[in-house]
Order: sequence, then C-alpha cells, then structure tokens
Amino acid sequence: MKNVFKRSIQLLNILNSNSQVTTNFIKDNINDYRNLSEQAFRRSFERDKSLLRSFGYLIEYENDKWSYDKGYSLSGNFIFQYIKKDKKIDTTKFIHTYQLLSRYYLIENLNNINNELVSKVVKAITEKRRLGFNYLDSYRKIKPEGLKYFDSNWYLAGFEDKKFKTFKVDYISNLKIGTQSDLYKSLTREYKFSWEDSPDKIEMHIQLSYEIYIINRYLFSHKLLEVSKDTESAVVKFKTNDIYGLIKFLLLCNDFYKILYIDDKEQVKRFINGK
Repeated sequence: MKNVFKRSIQLLNILNSNSQVTTNFIKDNINDYRNLSEQAFRRSFERDKSLLRSFGYLIEYENDKWSYDKGYSLSGNFIFQYIKKDKKIDTTKFIHTYQLLSRYYLIENLNNINNELVSKVVKAITEKRRLGFNYLDSYRKIKPEGLKYFDSNWYLAGFEDKKFKTFKVDYISNLKIGTQSDLYKSLTREYKFSWEDSPDKIEMHIQLSYEIYIINRYLFSHKLLEVSKDTESAVVKFKTNDIYGLIKFLLLCNDFYKILYIDDKEQVKRFINGK
C-alpha cells in the first residue's frame, strides 16, 4: 500500500506539471512502473487511477481531433484550483466549511453530487468554452452561462442556438469541453433559470404514504405548496416543470399513490408520447 500511495503522488505531480501526458511518458518517469511489462504496467496504472478517483481526482485520456495533442490530463479538481488562486479566500476556512456542509448533506441523505461533471462545467463557464453533451435522448451544444444548486439538484443554464435554456445536470452524460477558451462574451444582465417565475409549471396534488414521498422526493425538482398528513397517508401539493423527473417519481412510487388533481394533463401526455 505504501508503494501505491507513492506512485499516486508521483502521478499527480506529473499531471499537475503537464497539460497532457502520454502513457510512455508516465511509464518512463515513475520508477515503480519503469521495469514492469506492458500488461503489468496497465494493471497497476488502472488501480492507481481508481484510487485517485476515490479521492476526487479524475485522469482522462484526451485526443484533440483538431491537433496532434493527445494524452492523459487531470480533471475533477478545477473548482478547488480556481479557489486557491483567489487571494481573497482563506483556503483553510473554506476547507473547514466544506467539511461541515458535507457532513450535513450526508446526514440529510441528499443526492450524491457528480463532482467531476460539476467541476468541468465550472471550468467551461469560467474560461468561456463551449460544452457538448448527451441530454436525455439528444445531443446538445451550448454556451454555458451559469450553474445553480436548487431543490437538491444542480442545474446548468446556457444558450443553445441563441435560445436561453436550463438543463438538469443529472440528465447530462458524455460531457465534453471545447478546446478553445474565450469564445464568447458572458451575459452582463441577470438571467433566470427555468423554474424561476416559469409560467408553464404543472400543479399536482397526490395522496400517498408520507415516507414514500420523503424517500423519493429528490427524484424531481418541484416547489412544495402544502403537505397534510394523517395516520395512514398524506396529501402532497406541489408545482413542477420537471416532467421527466415527475414520471420517474410516479413510476418508483408504483401503485402506492393516487392523483387527486392535475392542472395540465395534456402536457404530461405530450411528454410521454415523445412530443
């Protein structure tokens, strides 16, 4: 285990000092890798990457199709690196505050946050780079403007084809950052995410076990209007425009709920039918 930690530290040092590092460079510059066979090196390298991932570091292989640059780079830690550069921030106090908040979130059993993805999004916003990603059943390319934590979920806001849109981070996969920075100017005016003063929210009242609601409530973003409980069940009233998350919530609740009121059935039907 001592050698594993030593190799991991050496690997971090190499990746911190270079933007992109080839496999051969890594093997030649870490003593424990140097004399291993190709297969043994690959096994050790993959184990070491998994260990670093558990500490929040992500080592990714990048291949820029527009140039000859390719190799491994370090990501997943952009936010902390950006904070360290700000002389106005006390890094020690920041770490202590983070530890306190992370314990609170664990106790509250909130959703796990995809730290690697959030770090990439912040990097793209800060450096004004384009983002490409799979979102539900389509591929999107946007100019990112902001990131906000709301109702236990992260949301990304940005321009897609000159239209300002909001994307739920949980539904994003295969995210790629553009290679060029400073491609556009950020908005100087304030903007609103889709749930803020949105005119198309669906209001719904459902009757179900209160425990089932508490367990599954973070599956969709919603504004809770009222909860009335008795000994056997609860009536939960809310508004939402996260129809995808709402359907996931209802499916996971199985048959243990009853819809008492919904003000826009047609919108839900259109979503289910793929329109």
